[in-house]
Amino acid sequence: MNTEKKLMSLINSMQVLSSTLDLDEVLHQLINEVLSVIEGANASILFLYDENLNKLYAKTAVGFDMNHMSAVKLSPGEGMSGQTFLSGKGRIFSRREDTQQGMSNITPETKEIYAKSLGELAYPTSTLCVPLISKGKCIGVLTVDIFGKNVVFNNDDLKLLETFATQASIAVENAMLFSQNERSTKIHEELSKVSLSQGGLTEITETLGHLVKKDVAIYNEFFDVLGACSPKCEEMARQMITHGESYLHDAMDRVGFSFYPVHSLEGIKGIYCFPIRTDTFVIGLLTVFMREEIVLDPLDRVAIEQANTIFALEMSRQERILFNDFTYSGYILDQLLNHSSDKLPYKKLAKLNINESHNQFIVAMISINDSSLSLNVASQRKQQLYRLIYRSLSRFEYKTLVLDKNTEMTLLFILPEHATEKEGLDRLKELFASLNEASSKTLSLSLRAGLGRVTGELHGVKTSYRDARRCVQYMQTATSQKEILSYDELGPYRLIMRTDKDELEDYVYDILGPILNYDQKNQTELFKTLKVFLECNQNMTSSASQLYVHTNTIKYRLNTMKEILAVTSLEGRMLFDLQLGIYICEYLGICGNPTNGEE
Repeated sequence: MNTEKKLMSLINSMQVLSSTLDLDEVLHQLINEVLSVIEGANASILFLYDENLNKLYAKTAVGFDMNHMSAVKLSPGEGMSGQTFLSGKGRIFSRREDTQQGMSNITPETKEIYAKSLGELAYPTSTLCVPLISKGKCIGVLTVDIFGKNVVFNNDDLKLLETFATQASIAVENAMLFSQNERSTKIHEELSKVSLSQGGLTEITETLGHLVKKDVAIYNEFFDVLGACSPKCEEMARQMITHGESYLHDAMDRVGFSFYPVHSLEGIKGIYCFPIRTDTFVIGLLTVFMREEIVLDPLDRVAIEQANTIFALEMSRQERILFNDFTYSGYILDQLLNHSSDKLPYKKLAKLNINESHNQFIVAMISINDSSLSLNVASQRKQQLYRLIYRSLSRFEYKTLVLDKNTEMTLLFILPEHATEKEGLDRLKELFASLNEASSKTLSLSLRAGLGRVTGELHGVKTSYRDARRCVQYMQTATSQKEILSYDELGPYRLIMRTDKDELEDYVYDILGPILNYDQKNQTELFKTLKVFLECNQNMTSSASQLYVHTNTIKYRLNTMKEILAVTSLEGRMLFDLQLGIYICEYLGICGNPTNGEE
């Protein structure tokens, strides 16, 4: 076939390409027409450019197994096709030595995939590469190969292919735009139907997985799996938290989608992550697990990005329901704490299946350990913190009423009547330890939690509330590093906190002043030694071990204290006063410092 006839044949084929907007059909027709006209050609592959990934991916091919070739992603400049894309000009690789040199910079992984797609590692005898240019931009590369024949391409072949590619580019881009809009519309409509029927996140996720023919899962911002397209996918999503949490954290911080290669999950080559956003911040992550290929069809990717709003709306709807439930419970708790015993909301509590004859009650108070929060970062971080707390309470085994005010939150836990006080306190400490860890990790906020006493009567809730508040007040004012404290752990601080601060300082000065002043003047550690000695039940050997000194040093320091205090022994009432003085010292945060201006 002479050149003129070849050109006429390709031009006539444009009518076929322009007669449909189905992208797969356009590309299939394009690549087959090229092979039928370019003499000697027995293989061809069409790469399309993904601008977001900055990669060329194999879209269709003849002579290659697309089950393997679909996993190829070429960077601009990589291989013969990548070099053609970068230059924007058609190229001839006339001999096998040229094609081998042109492929010398492809990655080992790509070379392995290429070999599998052919059945063996073989270099073309000759290759033509032409860019597909549309509106001044390269949208892909068409590559034509000759394998195993003593034939080479020439300049006439290149010009012929370039002429065809110029016309074909228009048909390809039109089909891509049409398919993209059609795909996005279909996915959005199908997901909207499920959402409007209130099928929930699981059904919406299952529908999306079916539409894109991939494993899809949804995480919230705390990396709980909220939905998955199948039980197997849900298990993979949970394994991802263990083996690829750093990827999930990174994806959550990005504006757009991201791709990560994965080697820790069996059968999975990588994941695509799409942040789910509200107007203010990211509330979750949609993940697509890739099995065979590592390129998610850009048509599906764009459709998923647009459909993300449906997931955001559904997640917000579910959280709004949860928030409304807790808001109502807060109204009831406020009545319990502020109304007299004869006006307690018994009927409202009965509707919540709460009865003092079958339940026990304990109040907890959470305080945010950040005095600047209410002024500087109140809006976003406080909202995220409350989302974290509500999410944990909704899964907790005890029914909970919640009342939040400013940077404090009061919680009433309803315990079953058979639960012991120790069991209840232990479970609450576990809950708040978990909450504090998650808050610190995801929001860089630390919490303090005070726990009141368990009561079997509703009018005792006020007392439990007072207990919890005192625990928080102690943690806010004392030098203690505790983040969770129950009322029974306050010990003598229950009484100390009720005493005027000036009186407490006077007591400390009267009892411990001489020791504190001696330490400051002489750079000694008598106060620390006394504290450890009392904590070790007045055992000098244990005290010496804890302070890393000799027993004789402890004995010498105790004798020094006797001289300073003008006593002959440290026992009985004197020891009690000293121990109480130490408690007060720690509460006031004046350990090791002189008081009342003494030097």
